Amino acid sequence: MTKLDNKNLDITQKIGQVVMPRIDFNDPESLVTARRLVEECAVGGFIIFNGTRDIVSKTTQELQEISKIPLLFGCDAERGLGQVVSDMTIFPFTMSLGAANNLDLVYNQSSFIAQEMRECGLNLIFAPIADVNSNPDNPIINIRSYGDEPGLVSRLCSAFIKGCQDNGILACAKHFPGHGRTGVDSHVDLPVQDTSLETLQCSDLIPFEKSIEAGVATIMTAHIAFPQIRDGNAVTISKGLVSDVLRDEMGFQGLVITDSLHMEGIIKLGDEQYLSQMALNAGCDIILDPRDPFTLIQNLCNTELDLCQLNQKVERIFSAKQKLIANTNSSDSNLKDRGIKLRKQIAIDSVCQIKGEALTSKKVCVFVLDVTDSEIVISKPFTDYLEQNAISLNKISISTGSDQNFITDDIPEDSAVISLVYTTIGAWKKQSYLPDNFKEILKKLESVSHGTALVSFGSPYITRDFNKFKSIICSFDILDVCQVAAADVLLGKLPAKGKLPVDIS
Repeated sequence: MTKLDNKNLDITQKIGQVVMPRIDFNDPESLVTARRLVEECAVGGFIIFNGTRDIVSKTTQELQEISKIPLLFGCDAERGLGQVVSDMTIFPFTMSLGAANNLDLVYNQSSFIAQEMRECGLNLIFAPIADVNSNPDNPIINIRSYGDEPGLVSRLCSAFIKGCQDNGILACAKHFPGHGRTGVDSHVDLPVQDTSLETLQCSDLIPFEKSIEAGVATIMTAHIAFPQIRDGNAVTISKGLVSDVLRDEMGFQGLVITDSLHMEGIIKLGDEQYLSQMALNAGCDIILDPRDPFTLIQNLCNTELDLCQLNQKVERIFSAKQKLIANTNSSDSNLKDRGIKLRKQIAIDSVCQIKGEALTSKKVCVFVLDVTDSEIVISKPFTDYLEQNAISLNKISISTGSDQNFITDDIPEDSAVISLVYTTIGAWKKQSYLPDNFKEILKKLESVSHGTALVSFGSPYITRDFNKFKSIICSFDILDVCQVAAADVLLGKLPAKGKLPVDIS
């Protein structure tokens, strides 16, 4: 890559560099818009949503060819590129790595993700999650975090960053200064935290400090307000937190990127031009995912901006682009197989057995409580595996919306009872909580006289109120490999290697 120089850029091109719109491959107009944004506005890059490997690779290559300035292509691939690109690899939720607590495993995972990203022409990953999940009722971080202990989160974040950046992908620690205390999904509303800077410094900020020491290229701001800290503004538009704390006090010299401007947590504070101007003045370098990028760039061009600050932002963007490895299309014929093995290893190494012993009964009643509203038969990997191991079972699926008054007396005396609970985390989803009827049913099931087991796939916090189950097992994802690994632990075929990385007492 030749040396980048912003001296010959006009004001539109400079402002274009600090804007990163989306490309959504589910939107047929998105690619046309992207070409125009490159040619007319010199945008600095794009955040990618959806698509397949072939179309993403073709698009990134085409846009790089028509852009006079190298582009950043970012994505939310904290669980692997398969989270964004349909035919690529997806791994169990991040808390699985916290339970396994193996730095090599984290490094290998992020190295693999980086290699798949490079095959698609992508060069910026919005990960790792540096949030310390201190709130068990957190609806949006939760199992996306490594855990609730700052030291553990710090070590694993550093390993993730190294794996990415050793393989030519810029990493991004998020969500500064920490989203782990919130009880509100910032996609839905603005969380307001009555937390002091001193409290953050003793916990939430530690993984960001260690990420900076590890050389992380970028940091993403959280759409959260901290009224007690400096100017009290939402972080994304807070000079006190971005410029004063992150830049001056913590010494971060890399790129600061806002979280998405599509999120209700920030939208409610003002229009896009106001928010972007405030974010840039606060110290952010890149405005991520604006809803109307053309209008935003035009309006910012007609706004009185500090040209010295704007030039510094473009210089930081160019510096980050300069670090990228030029070869973004490397190929590894064994990459897919390595991903399959790595995903299985993470699943096996992360299963936690909170209490209990192996299942001895060859006859079971399986109750399926699915909070995810999945369109598939979600428990099939688990129940099929039991049947393959000569377990005779009767399966009862419980609906979230129905009042299920089943008779526990009808459970045969020679049957064990297995309760499978499926939860997940995702923007706007609210699928990490147990509905009331699920809680009532689990209370009944944990009290039957038979052998009982509670197996949680997703948030481990749902097990807190059900300690009468004779066996409790936690995995952190609904993926097939996670269900089979948990079944192996329940059957006594594998030891539970994981250690719960959060407090559920």
